[in-house]
Order: sequence, then C-alpha cells, then structure tokens
Amino acid sequence: MKIGIDLGTTNTKAIALSKDGEVLCELSNATVVNTVPTGGEMDPASLAQGFLSLLSDVITKAGNLTDERLEAIGLAGMAEAGCLVNSRYEPQTPVLLWYDRRGAEEAEELRTEYEDVLTSVSGIRMSNVATIYKLAYLKKHFPHLFTSGYRWIGVPEWAAWILTAEHYTDKTLAVRTGAYSLKTNNWSSDILKITGLDESLFPQIISAKQQNVLISPEIAAYLEIPETVRVTVSGHDDLAAAYGAGLAPGVWVDSTGTAEGLVALTSPLPDARQTVKNRMSIAPWYEDGQWALIAGVGTSGSLLAELHSQTGLPFSEIDELAKNKVSYPENALSAELTPARIARINFLSGLSDAQKVSAVYDLILSNFTRRAEQITKFAASPEKLVITGGQALLPELCRRKSEALGGIPAESRPKPEAAAYGAALLAI
Repeated sequence: MKIGIDLGTTNTKAIALSKDGEVLCELSNATVVNTVPTGGEMDPASLAQGFLSLLSDVITKAGNLTDERLEAIGLAGMAEAGCLVNSRYEPQTPVLLWYDRRGAEEAEELRTEYEDVLTSVSGIRMSNVATIYKLAYLKKHFPHLFTSGYRWIGVPEWAAWILTAEHYTDKTLAVRTGAYSLKTNNWSSDILKITGLDESLFPQIISAKQQNVLISPEIAAYLEIPETVRVTVSGHDDLAAAYGAGLAPGVWVDSTGTAEGLVALTSPLPDARQTVKNRMSIAPWYEDGQWALIAGVGTSGSLLAELHSQTGLPFSEIDELAKNKVSYPENALSAELTPARIARINFLSGLSDAQKVSAVYDLILSNFTRRAEQITKFAASPEKLVITGGQALLPELCRRKSEALGGIPAESRPKPEAAAYGAALLAI
C-alpha cells in the first residue's frame, strides 16, 4: 500500500492506493490559513498537527480495507511557501504563503539590473511569489535570522522533516524557489550571489524517483506503521497532479482547481527568457531530458464558484445554460482578485443568468485559448487534453476547450485527486 498527500492552500488531501494501484480511500481536511495585510501565512505547528492527523486517519481507514503493509508515503504540495527554521528545525517565522506579497519590493529593486540573469537561469518570473524574494525580504527586516545553521524549509519538505528528521527536496519544488539553475540542475551560485543568499539555506536536491529516505523510528511508532516505510518528497502540486493525470509527449494536462493551469512537456530546454516573457514557467520533469511548461490560465475554478454564488444555480445547470450562447453587453462583467487570489465578479446590472453564464464562460475560454497558443510557441500541439480538478465534470466547458484545441479528445478526470494520486505514484 502507498499513500499520497497533497498539502494545499485550501485543503490537505490524502489518498491510499493498493499495490495494484486501486484507490482504497480518499480523505481531506481544511488548511488553516491566517489572513494578514500582506496576504496570508500559516502556523507551522498547526500545519504539522493537521498533516499528522490526516495521515493517521488515512492509515487507519485504509488499514480497515486491506491487509497490505504500508510501503511508501509521497508528499506533494504548494511551492514557494515556507518558513525559516533554526539548526534544531524549530520554526522562527510563520509559513509565508506563495501569494503573500512580502518580497514584491525586493524583486522590483533587483529587476532593472538583474532581470535577464535571474529569469534566464531560473525560468521563473520576478515577483513576490518566488521564494528568493521572500527570503530577501526576511533578510532585510530580520537579519538575525540568517545566522549559521538557519534553513528555509518549504511546506512539503516540512512534512517530510516531521516524518523523517531529514531535509531534502525534489527538483520540481527546487525550481520554484527561483534559486535553481535549469542548466546545472542545482542551486545557482549566480542567483545566490545577486540576492545575497547562502546555499546553506536550501536542502539537498534529490529527484523524487531517486529518493530513498525512511520514516523515523519515533514517528513509525506513533503512527503504528513499519520503520521500513519510505517517504518521498514528490514535488510541486501542479506537476505531481500532471504526473498523476498522465502528462506525456502529445498529452497536455489542464488543472482546473481554484486557479487553472495548463501543463505541457517539451524537449530540449526552451529559452527561459522567452518563456518568462510569455508568462510561463519551466520546470524539470520527472524524466530526464524533458521539461514541463506551466502556463497559468487564471482563476477559473474561483470564477465558476463566484458565478454559482451570485446566481444560486448548481454547477450542472450553469453548464447546461452555457450550451446556448446568448449575447451580452461588452462591459457585462469586471473581475478582480482578492489578496488570497480568489476571484470577485462585478456584473452589469440587469443581466439575466444566461448572460452571466455566457460572459464568464467566454472569459474562461478566452484565457484558455490565449495561453494554449502561447504554449505552442515552445511545445508541440497536443493530441489529447486531460482535464483534472473540481470543475472537470462540466461537459460543456470541456467540449469548448477541446474545440479551442482543434477538436482533439478531451478526457475529464475529476477523481482521484490528481496531486495526491501523483504523489503516491511517485512514492512507488
């Protein structure tokens, strides 16, 4: 038996698989996020407690369904988010969430002189999202935290440390820090020099498929599982989800959670300066020699949730209404994001539900089509689209996405939860 866990911004999700890959059970619990003026943060102790509680629950539930011994635990989750810990791995800061704006000023201070180097080496856009700018903020305001022995630990790595007392990461998470070199597959000395950060802040990078770290005896006893259980940091949740959904040459994956992202594979490594200009990021894929292009499509899941909230219509009725496109004024809606990256829609007064649905669907499809066209500058056009996530069940939306890509087959995979499933597969 294998367990995969996805530590997300909204929920932490767990899945147990039999040795034959059968889904035994899925569980989740809400992530506790503290809203602050700069965006959001989490308490590392609360995160650890919730994670261990969910892991214990899924072990118990799966144990009632099979006699198989637990062999491996895979951990995926939000990238960029993390905290500073001391040499005893005691948290010294809250977990700064990926969307928290601390670091935005520091990114702008470096942009004029160093943007070309920082983006071409890392493949990551300069913004407060990347870890290195969060660290630059912390170093500016709390220099005493950057003494010898202090480390930065991301959310999946924090969960792994709790289970193993070891600090390690996968390359799909390392790249999201902004300190990783796509060409050397290691921490970039050039980026660290520019940002004034030391490599000792970061963990060892070991590809998920090459990790062989065992759970600690103390945690094994606490969870009543064998000490032979392997713990894998399976990677960035978007890429673990893509792996679980079957991303491959010729197959694109569309992740339709709160935020939507298109993922495609390419080889050889594209020019990172050009992908960044097209608002895409590059990540090393789990197979050597392949690279994942990630294009954010927008907050489609959040837009649909807002549409549901304002109309009171079930998602199935919304999708049914969308089959009959109706005209609407050019200024029918305006959308904005909250600090927590949740969409808020302002509709023009007097619109019918059908007009609201058409306007939102057209906005989602316009964003989707534009991003797909940008991806094809660097990767081959897809022969198949796999759609995962909460809104993957909406057939009209899926049909339109297929149509936008030339009528290729579009397969929806609403279950199992893709990131947790991918984490479990990678742990094998």
